This record gives sequence, C-alpha cells and structure tokens, in this order.
Amino acid sequence: EIDRGMLHTSLAPGGEAREVGSREKPEEGDLVILSQGHASLQTCYLEKGKILQNKHGSFLHDELLATKFGTKVFSRDRKGFVMVLRPSPELWTESLPHRTQIIYNPDISAILLRMQLKPGSIGIESGTGSGSMTHSMGRLVGPTGHVYSFDFHQPRVEQAQEEVKRHGMQRHVTVACADVYQAGFALPEGVYADAALLDLPNPWHAVVHAKNVLKDRGRLCSFSPCVEQVSKTCDMMRALGFTDLSTIEVLARGYEMNKVAQDIPRFDMVEEVRSASTHGVTRKRKAGEDAAADEPEAAWRVTASVMVGRDTERGHTSFLTFARRGLRVNDHHHAPATETAGAPPGEGGAAAQSEGEPQSK
Repeated sequence: EIDRGMLHTSLAPGGEAREVGSREKPEEGDLVILSQGHASLQTCYLEKGKILQNKHGSFLHDELLATKFGTKVFSRDRKGFVMVLRPSPELWTESLPHRTQIIYNPDISAILLRMQLKPGSIGIESGTGSGSMTHSMGRLVGPTGHVYSFDFHQPRVEQAQEEVKRHGMQRHVTVACADVYQAGFALPEGVYADAALLDLPNPWHAVVHAKNVLKDRGRLCSFSPCVEQVSKTCDMMRALGFTDLSTIEVLARGYEMNKVAQDIPRFDMVEEVRSASTHGVTRKRKAGEDAAADEPEAAWRVTASVMVGRDTERGHTSFLTFARRGLRVNDHHHAPATETAGAPPGEGGAAAQSEGEPQSK
C-alpha cells in the first residue's frame, strides 16, 4: 500500500521513486487547500456527493475531485471562485485548525536548518500542539526516518494522530501522550535521536530527558518566547554538558522601492557657479521666470529609486536556542541537577500544565 500523503516520496507501481503528491488530481478522502484570495486559505477533505460552503459560494466536491491542482473553480452561481492547491507542510501551517499557538514557517525553516535533519534521521518533538512542526519534520525525515512527537493533552494527541493518518504520514510519524517533564521521551529500545525540539513552557525541566535519548553530538533546540526561559534553559544545558550554545531570533522586514526626486551636483559647473556669484553675472529673465533662473544650473534634478523599510511586518515570535549533546564517555563529568527529574512543586510539571497554559505552541 502506498501512503496517500503529499509529504514524502514513495514507490510508484513500476517501482520507480516518485512524489506521492505528484498526481494531477486529488482523490476521494484527500486533503486539498483552497485559496480564497490573498492570505486566505481553507482546508477541505474531499468526499463524493458533498458540498462545500464558504463566503465565495457553494462548491461541489465532485467538481473539485475532477479538477487538476492549481486550477480555478467557480462556485455554483458563478459569482465566486477558489484555487485548488496541492497540500504541503507550508500550506498546512498557514491553514490548519488551531488547537494551540503554532510555530510558523520562518521559525520552522531556521529550526530544521540548525537541527540538520535529513531523510532517514530520527527526530523528537515536544509538544505536538496543532501539528505544524510535526508535518514539516515528517516530510523532511520520511519515508526512511521517523519523528516521535509528544504532548501531555490526550484530546490534542488524538486529533494529531488522526491528521497524521489522513495525511499519509503514519508510517514515519508517531504521536504519543506523555508528560515529558516527569516521564521523558519513550522511544523504542535502542533508538536514539539525531535532534530534539522542546516547545514547552518550562523547557529546562526536559533537557536532561532529551540528553538521555540524543545521540552523541545530537542537536537540541528550545523554542521559547521569553528571555527568562532562555536563561534557565541555557544554564541547564551547560550544567549537563551541552556545547555550542547559541540563541537567535528570526525577524523578517519587507522593503519597498519608491521613486523620489533628487538633486545631483554638477561638479563640472563649480567654477562657473563660483564666478557668476563673485562677479554678479546675470541674464535678463523672461516673463514668469524665477530669480533662481539667473544662476547657472549647478545640479541635475533626477528621479531615483530608493529602498524604504516597512514597519508593519510581524515582530518577535520566539527565541530559538540551539546546543549539541556531548559525548557519552564524558557524561560522568556532568552530574544532572536534582530538579530536572521533575518540576519542583508549584513550578511546572503536570500540575502546571493546564488548559490555560498549553504545553505546546
């Protein structure tokens, strides 16, 4: 059986490698992304006989099933339309149903680059949240690698498991319910991860558990919005022997090219201008001319393009802290702090992970 997801490669019937998402049209049960205009995306699972309703009108699922990806489809009254797009992790991030705050594509790109995951890698994520990062990690490591994603909230885990299955990623993405502060990361025996992501309110409590399941020189990333979280996490990483610590912030600023009038000095006219001003050289002005017309032309008026930065771009999201695990032969030099086995009373752990303070973003 070939996974029906669009997020990784698999084998075609003839045995050659191909993108599962390379087919021209969606099939029944598939996820499609419908573009309703600029920055307006909608998800839809197609089923024969059903009708989709949105602000642009009603659309027959049968018609969407018969449409090639990238095609404009008009509503039944022909007054509105949508574009049928092939799903991808990037589009899923922009259109998914939010169960928690999520990590967006700019931060996802930076995290995956620094974690150096590749096809065949083993990755860990905590917490799962809405599954934004889960999909991007799953595409990157699959189909020969694996992603283990953990969340303490059982309903969110069940929803993520259903999405992973519907998107054809169940063979290389496992979503499990666990309080990683207390229980750590339950990987199969003998399996160690190439990289781990901590998207938690108190990530310093999970650093020791991440260390236990990372390979030698494995990479650890912590996603934290507050600098106090970064400080505590870095202290714990250093205490446990992690190296190459660095913290970055991903900011994007757009620019516009504007046309402005500028005066360019005519250096070839310097002597003429100085002579005219010294000896009072003037000429008779024509009717309606400004007095400045008496002076020799000392500059050219030109129109130039200049770059102007926009101040309306999205600002701070989170700080990304990266570190590398040390070698296991050196572990005896770094005794783990006693508080990392679990959160101290009143400072995290399962008691602090309530519906009001989600474990994941």
